[in-house]
Amino acid sequence: MYRVIHPNGSVEGVPADNMFYALDELNNQVGTGRVIYQYTPHVDPDCPMNIYFDMKCSLGARFVLLGALIARARQLRDANPAIRARVYTLVRPDDMESQQFYTASGMSLGSRESIVSLHNPQGESRIPIGCQVIQIPVNTPEEKLAFLGRLAANDVRHIDFVLLTQFMRTTHFQVLGMMRENQVVSELMMVGNENSAELMAVYTHAQYRRQGLAEALLRRSMTVLGMEGVNAFTARVMTRSGPQMGLVHAFGAQEEDVVSLFPELEL
Repeated sequence: MYRVIHPNGSVEGVPADNMFYALDELNNQVGTGRVIYQYTPHVDPDCPMNIYFDMKCSLGARFVLLGALIARARQLRDANPAIRARVYTLVRPDDMESQQFYTASGMSLGSRESIVSLHNPQGESRIPIGCQVIQIPVNTPEEKLAFLGRLAANDVRHIDFVLLTQFMRTTHFQVLGMMRENQVVSELMMVGNENSAELMAVYTHAQYRRQGLAEALLRRSMTVLGMEGVNAFTARVMTRSGPQMGLVHAFGAQEEDVVSLFPELEL
């Protein structure tokens, strides 16, 4: 028999209620797990509450620990019952054993993170009426922090100050913004070397979506970088993100590789 307990206090910033230890009948610890609440309406507007979990556990205790993690995710979800939510984790594409475990537990494997190649559509890149493309300054520490703050406010949190500074040392580094009504309403960052560049970040303010702003911004970026000798463009996308998949379709993207699979369960 296995049982699951909470630690006495927070662990590496995770509250005790969200942290779990699996114990065997001799009270030996045989597994750990945690849940992390995420509210990401900009990345996933159709399902803005995304509760991530991970677990490391012996084979025998896995189902017990997973049950406790999902139960805690349901408690977090019940605090806002009107908001669509899911609980998820990630596995490697070649980890068939974990995939079988999660599917046997009732989770689906329909979502993934992929690397795609982007193709610049033919024809003139049109900037929407009333908008202007500008180069975003990120030269001073204040400008860098302001840019990172705008990214974080739009659920782009995988880039920090150190990583941004590293990106700036690459051959091709570009941060463009779309101005409308005297404010920046969309931004992107492209980074690359030699003849290739990757879309590292892009967002559009919620009230300005579905107006082609991000598409126009990306087309302008690809055109400018093309003049610098770049002819291969890639991006990492989450297949469950409507805004990201919109860009995938607009640029005729082709999937080149699967980075991670996301076993998930709607709550």
